[in-house]
Amino acid sequence: MLHAIREIDRNGREIFKCPLCGHVFVNSKKYSRHLMKSHLRNVTMNKRKWKKFMKQLLLVNIKEKSNIELTNYEKYLKIKSKLNNIKSDSE
Repeated sequence: MLHAIREIDRNGREIFKCPLCGHVFVNSKKYSRHLMKSHLRNVTMNKRKWKKFMKQLLLVNIKEKSNIELTNYEKYLKIKSKLNNIKSDSE
């Protein structure tokens, strides 16, 4: 789901691009560190964004219980909530 976009640069080296923000990395270790720190381990404390996140997470849980296939973004929200120990009201 969150696989890096691999490309060959003009010098013939393999580079990694973040699919969420487009940041470019020379090796996979830096890409995975960026993914954890920038996209998965940060949860906003802004009240409006937090409310929106929880509402989306609730919809993901409902879809999961009724065996409806999740989109890539919904899978991303699910992973983010697990890594940050966030549980919605229905769990």
